[in-house]
Amino acid sequence: MRSDDSVPAHGSLSSFDDYPVHQGAETIRHALTSDRNFYDRYYFNCHSNDGEAFLIFGLGQYPNLAVTDAFGVLVTGSTHRVVRASKELVDRMDTSVGPLSVEVVKPLQELIIRCEPRDETEAAHGLSFELHWRGSVPAYEEPRQFQRIHGRPLFDTMRLAQTGRWEGWIDLDGRRFEVTPEQWWGTRDRSWGVRPVGDPEPPGIQTDGAMQGFWNYAPMQFEDHSILYMVNEHEDGERVIEEAVRIHNDPDRAPESLGRPEHAAVVTPGTRRIESSVLSFPDAPGGSF
Repeated sequence: MRSDDSVPAHGSLSSFDDYPVHQGAETIRHALTSDRNFYDRYYFNCHSNDGEAFLIFGLGQYPNLAVTDAFGVLVTGSTHRVVRASKELVDRMDTSVGPLSVEVVKPLQELIIRCEPRDETEAAHGLSFELHWRGSVPAYEEPRQFQRIHGRPLFDTMRLAQTGRWEGWIDLDGRRFEVTPEQWWGTRDRSWGVRPVGDPEPPGIQTDGAMQGFWNYAPMQFEDHSILYMVNEHEDGERVIEEAVRIHNDPDRAPESLGRPEHAAVVTPGTRRIESSVLSFPDAPGGSF
């Protein structure tokens, strides 16, 4: 949603302060942590099931940097088109940045993402869309991620994940894609907390060696259920986080743990690029797959 700048308010008050959502003795504009890396972010992807097009959208707020930014990128064939926008963060309820915006229709169920076309007085970017998301499964609370590096909490984040279907349209230089829920699926997540963001900080002792490890994340959507898989490992293979769960489209059915997930990735030598990977769930109820 876009902020109504015409509403007068004193001090650090903003729109959300009129709602009972405070987590401490601060206005919503001020995070309870002074860590510069505090963030609050949306991520969506949208793909046609025939592989013709793939779209990614993100919007993040960084209260302790007073910045909000967003992007939308569409890949179709050999064309890769990106729209980026950034502005000063004033009102946390304002989830718009330039032509890009997120609207929450029904929390945890329905949202709309938009990239508005430019008018004749502005530089054309050629990409616009309006896409309505409806969750296929109930939103799932993922395990909290906490990782301390050299004594400092570097990651302390929470995230919800969801698979869903899309409806609406995408326009690229006059080429229009009609998006229907039968043919356009996707995933989304919402994450917030502390993780490295923005410009680099003075490295200090971190110059003794770069952080290493392995992060593997794969939400999978099927006709009547979805599987959420994630593994975070240290460089020695010790697991920080692991999750493998089957979530049914039927909200009356509880999520099913699939036990310890396993991965077998083929990595291009000298890079971090995965050429192929096999995920397996040997402890899954009903048998391994």
